[in-house]
Amino acid sequence: MNTDDNFEDDTTQPQPLDWRGMTHEVFNPDHTAGAACNRDGEIIGLHITDEARENGEVWLAAEILRVARLAHFKSRVALRAEMEFNGTHSHTIDSFDLPTEAAYRAAEAAEFGTALQ
Repeated sequence: MNTDDNFEDDTTQPQPLDWRGMTHEVFNPDHTAGAACNRDGEIIGLHITDEARENGEVWLAAEILRVARLAHFKSRVALRAEMEFNGTHSHTIDSFDLPTEAAYRAAEAAEFGTALQ
């Protein structure tokens, strides 16, 4: 008999993913600006540091647009993953023109000039 409080029953089922509650965040490489999107691709949050504000309005506007565009892209990748998880046929997913994880990584690398990981 195991009396350890940390003992997990082998019959415990993993919790289902909360697709609707997921948040998709993207930050620029120096973490001075970031954006978050919900499942529907709507911007639900922005992160802007004091350092970012000191870079001027033109720079800040461009940086906000970069991270917001990528956060929206990331939410569409998650929608594709959700549809795949739910067993949607690939031709149906493709008809929505939903990007893949690889396409997102390539877009992020192109946007920030970083190497693909």
